[in-house]
Amino acid sequence: MKKKAFSLIEVLVAVVILSTVAVLLFEISTNSKNNFSFLSKKANFTTLASMPIMHSNYKYHHREVEIYEFIKDSYDIKDDELRTYLKDKKIHFTYEEFTSFSPLGDEDIAEDEGIPNFTIVFDKIEVYNKKQSTFVYKIYMR
Repeated sequence: MKKKAFSLIEVLVAVVILSTVAVLLFEISTNSKNNFSFLSKKANFTTLASMPIMHSNYKYHHREVEIYEFIKDSYDIKDDELRTYLKDKKIHFTYEEFTSFSPLGDEDIAEDEGIPNFTIVFDKIEVYNKKQSTFVYKIYMR
């Protein structure tokens, strides 16, 4: 005789498999929300860190300053909440300048030939608060 019903073992195995899949899907969903939150905070912080790069001010060399102090001359910020937020974030700005570089390798020959020497400037800008930090190197010639 052939049975057309499932045995108790088969039903229990199916329930275990389905519940395992449901738990994994729930866990993936929770991780996605956490990852999205983390990436959103990181993107906001990176945007914040780009402000000192656009507004380099060498009077803050080897000093720790608030981002608000760093950009207050460039922007008129009237929102108290934004001002408080910017004052909470700190910047450590380091300005490092390398020596002049001659394309011919000898400064005297370069000056005799009329080839100007140039200086490579290497800035390291570090932005951090209590939980995050990032830094950027800015390289340019003078």
